[in-house]
Amino acid sequence: MKSFKSFHDAWDAIDHLTEASMWNYIYKKNKGEFYRGVGRSGKGTGLGALGKGVYLTWTEDMAKAFATRQGAGGEVKKYKLKRGLKIVDAEADKDFADVKAEMGFGTKQFSDDPMFAGMLTMLLKEKGYDGAVSDDVATGICIFDEKNVKEIK
Repeated sequence: MKSFKSFHDAWDAIDHLTEASMWNYIYKKNKGEFYRGVGRSGKGTGLGALGKGVYLTWTEDMAKAFATRQGAGGEVKKYKLKRGLKIVDAEADKDFADVKAEMGFGTKQFSDDPMFAGMLTMLLKEKGYDGAVSDDVATGICIFDEKNVKEIK
């Protein structure tokens, strides 16, 4: 049995490395700089699929699409993210799947109810996460605490 446990522990370590790799790759590729499409009021669209927080994307074109969706006065802003944030991968991380299951949702399911986003954020923060990332550029990145995001002017 000891060899099975060692084998299982090794796979857990590989899984964790893979989960961290997507975020690390996106962060390094963009040098920690990301985009956000906002309306005249400075707010985003409020989808909430990854939790409650500041939503960003790694492509300026996607941020432009969100800014356009906000109507007249929408604009793209660029942000720098704090280095070393612990970001959960929405598609590959078991913690994300477990939290969603605890809430009664499948990994790809979400609700546009603000209570959903608040609960998801609370449960992920309890696990030590600072945000979440999706492999879908439109869903993007959610950083739970705005202190971890600084606008580049």
